[in-house]
Amino acid sequence: MSHRMTTLRFASALVSLGVIACGGAPDEADSLGVQTQEIIGGGLAARYELPHQVRLHVSGAFTCGGTLIRAGWVVTAAHCVQGVTPASMRVYAGDLRLGTVEVDEQYRAVSRKVLHPSYDGSAHDVALLQLAQPFNLSQAIQPLTLPDAPAPLGAPYVASGWGRTPTAPTSEALKRVSLSITSTATCRDLVGSTFVSGAMLCTAPSTTANVCTRDDGGPLAYNGKLYGITSDFGSSQCNTFSVFTNVATYTPWLRSVINGT
Repeated sequence: MSHRMTTLRFASALVSLGVIACGGAPDEADSLGVQTQEIIGGGLAARYELPHQVRLHVSGAFTCGGTLIRAGWVVTAAHCVQGVTPASMRVYAGDLRLGTVEVDEQYRAVSRKVLHPSYDGSAHDVALLQLAQPFNLSQAIQPLTLPDAPAPLGAPYVASGWGRTPTAPTSEALKRVSLSITSTATCRDLVGSTFVSGAMLCTAPSTTANVCTRDDGGPLAYNGKLYGITSDFGSSQCNTFSVFTNVATYTPWLRSVINGT
């Protein structure tokens, strides 16, 4: 069972018992050792710093992050859109705050979704969304490039999103955090039996820098390229490693879908 499934089942059990609820007081969660934190150890993103970052809304509610890779295409995690119809989705770009309509903000309907054919609920956690109309590119809205080489070790990657806070289901402002990734062998040891070589990247375990719930589907970027998609978390406290889909492995598939080949 994936860490994500374990976390979600544990949280669901607590909610069903009436012990915790979204938006509950911080001491209610902390007393159980369950922290619903935003990006840990990061800071607020500056305007125009992350023009590739988008967010996905389903039936009007924010659910996941995503990355613009073409003016009319977004990549996200497959688990974010599994069982969701394109008609129920909207993608927002060019803004920093959830509750404010900003001058650079644009949104688009989704005309098509494509999950990776090997997605199994854990590995191959990648999906494409084709927009009904491409975004108008600007200083605030720009795509990332897909990588043609493996993710380099030691690079200062940036993950970003509107992940959960101690008192609410989301962070009002877009946040960013610098992360490093581990070797394949270490990632295999961390993930365990569900590890699929080439499909996953892991961040180095840390209690001071991490992504968390609702950052799902968002980017792990470096030097103008998208190397990872936030996929899973090592613990419900988000105080250890995180798992990202290894985008370099899927570059040929992503391009073939976009190009219709």
